Amino acid sequence: MTTETKSNDVRNTARQKCYDALRRLLICGQITPGSRLPEVEWSERLEVHRGALREAMVLLEHDGLLTLGKKGGFFAPMLGDFEFEELMHARCVLESGAIKMAAQRRLKEEAFQPLLDLCETMQTLHDADMELGFCEADYLFHQTLVALSGNTRLMKMYSHSAQLIFSLSPVESLETVRQKRLQTLGDHRELCRMIMAGETDAAISLLEKHMSASLSS
Repeated sequence: MTTETKSNDVRNTARQKCYDALRRLLICGQITPGSRLPEVEWSERLEVHRGALREAMVLLEHDGLLTLGKKGGFFAPMLGDFEFEELMHARCVLESGAIKMAAQRRLKEEAFQPLLDLCETMQTLHDADMELGFCEADYLFHQTLVALSGNTRLMKMYSHSAQLIFSLSPVESLETVRQKRLQTLGDHRELCRMIMAGETDAAISLLEKHMSASLSS
């Protein structure tokens, strides 16, 4: 392996590290909408060179998870109510389709174990009041649900679309946040039960209700 090849591998690894870390924070609503992401600050926080960080930010802008300012610099996007509603409806369509595809595949019980494991992980994170971890597990649950479809194109559409599914809610009390987490966990457990039991229509109905709760919160 040449020195140039090694250098490219290191750069690609650093870029992927930045992409994954920032994408996780943006998806889970941990970066304030409309705020600028200073390259010097974030390269230090992620312990990477600015070049790798900038490449990752360009990819995130392409995914719709960052916006480019008129005078340069990258910003966390701000979604209006209408945009957020469209996004949630789009997610609902994709996930409903995934549930139908999973039902057609007649999967064995062990295929659903990752979903069940994620529910247990979410319970643990809820008990520990680890909000960011809970949000990550929540997103991963939905991503794993789509993966049960076995359709790689659907999975790619879901993964690379702008999945800003959480928003910062600083005015909410800790008790309110906890109640919402419990409701989310309860919905996830029931979705698992319905899908495993072949109750496809009921599962899709619950999913729609679950998504609607996000719109009203």
